[in-house]
Amino acid sequence: MQLSYRVLAKITRIAIGSISSILNELTELSFILKTSDKKRTLKNTQHLLNRWIIAYNDILRPRLLKKRMRFSENLDVKNWKNLLFNSSNGVNLWGGEPGASIITNQLKPSFFTIYTDSNWQNIAKELKLIPDEQGEIEILSTFWDTSVVDIQNKTVPALLIYADLISSGYDRNIQIANQILENELQYIK
Repeated sequence: MQLSYRVLAKITRIAIGSISSILNELTELSFILKTSDKKRTLKNTQHLLNRWIIAYNDILRPRLLKKRMRFSENLDVKNWKNLLFNSSNGVNLWGGEPGASIITNQLKPSFFTIYTDSNWQNIAKELKLIPDEQGEIEILSTFWDTSVVDIQNKTVPALLIYADLISSGYDRNIQIANQILENELQYIK
């Protein structure tokens, strides 16, 4: 919470003026407390998280969807962890069920979420995917500066994995999401 507006704007890809407006609104809604030494502290974090998940899934996420796809019949889906690449085709990261599988080792994905800063055609070609509106793969745009996130584990930030799992509505995903909240996002409680 102590980052400058300029750094926050870079990380989130939001205009500096918008950062100011957002922080003012969060302060008015009692989510940010300004201390006597001019520092900002988050409060009511669980309520803020719930509001963010609703807004993310209702407003932002639909705008991020690039394409629904499916695996080709001759692809061994069991080796899905080895599929993603971070090469000249941009940054590609697992979200949702595969992201949760990587960080918890407790979920076998049946639906695959890929966040990318590349176009869907590059990913489809590289992974031999087939366009299918009912497919088990969704390709979404990244909406943050991926250079400021550790991408070694090939996943999006845990908060985004959590939001993807909660929005699925599936009991098994919600159970894993709660584990992620407990283990990876304990600072939100």
